[in-house]
Amino acid sequence: MRETIDELVKETIRELNEDLNEAALECPDEQTPLFELLDSMAVLDFILGVEERIQQRFGRYVQVADETTMDASATPFKSVGSAVDFIMKKVQNDG
Repeated sequence: MRETIDELVKETIRELNEDLNEAALECPDEQTPLFELLDSMAVLDFILGVEERIQQRFGRYVQVADETTMDASATPFKSVGSAVDFIMKKVQNDG
């Protein structure tokens, strides 16, 4: 499951980066920072992109955002790895 979520997240990042042209997001890995590289609109686009990919892959909607999403100190989207872990728990808990 983690591999699948990891690929969904990285696909979404690569798609977003077509507009952002952020060198650090060209080949994202577990340590790639997200929250500090994405503005608020890009964070929302990231969340929507991941939710869409989850729905396509698993056939159900899973809400990825919560009250910590835009909180710089508590966001689960600090890095690719933390985002993958958070999203995987959401998919497992909503299933």
